Amino acid sequence: MRTHHRTCVALTALAFLSACAQAPVQVHGNDGDAAEVDAVLATMDRYLAAISAKDHATMRSLDMPNSMTWSARPDASGAMVVGPRPSAYWSDPANDKGSALQERYWNPTVFLRGPIAVVWAPYEFKIDGKTSHCGVDVFDFVKVDGAWRLANAMWTVEPKVCDGLRPTRGAAIRP
Repeated sequence: MRTHHRTCVALTALAFLSACAQAPVQVHGNDGDAAEVDAVLATMDRYLAAISAKDHATMRSLDMPNSMTWSARPDASGAMVVGPRPSAYWSDPANDKGSALQERYWNPTVFLRGPIAVVWAPYEFKIDGKTSHCGVDVFDFVKVDGAWRLANAMWTVEPKVCDGLRPTRGAAIRP
């Protein structure tokens, strides 16, 4: 009986963890309005699609003035180093190195309260069709004049964690 009970408990826990790992969107906050969550994620999707399309004008239109980005990446010793850049750096065509870029994410967690939102999600970044790295994106949004715009963004650059961060089967990959 005990072995059967342990097996049932283990299978139940595995099913629960599997369901949690495949949750399409987790929402936190008092304003769990599905339409607002969809609008925030649509803005994030539009921004990442603009990166892939090298649509600098769209990126600029979605950035708040003076917005910043922060990336945490390993140095030669493997220690994570955090560095800032203005968002305007990424939307400046002069900084385009000519490579084809693609960023995609899955299983976002959205924190939403009134006119502010945060999206936290694992992501994969490809350069010229090959995976460069994976990590976690954290995008801050504000709603101004009825539209969601990017206030700040942070991400980790973790080339060695892609296998562990990639989406589980059935997860919706965005954009």
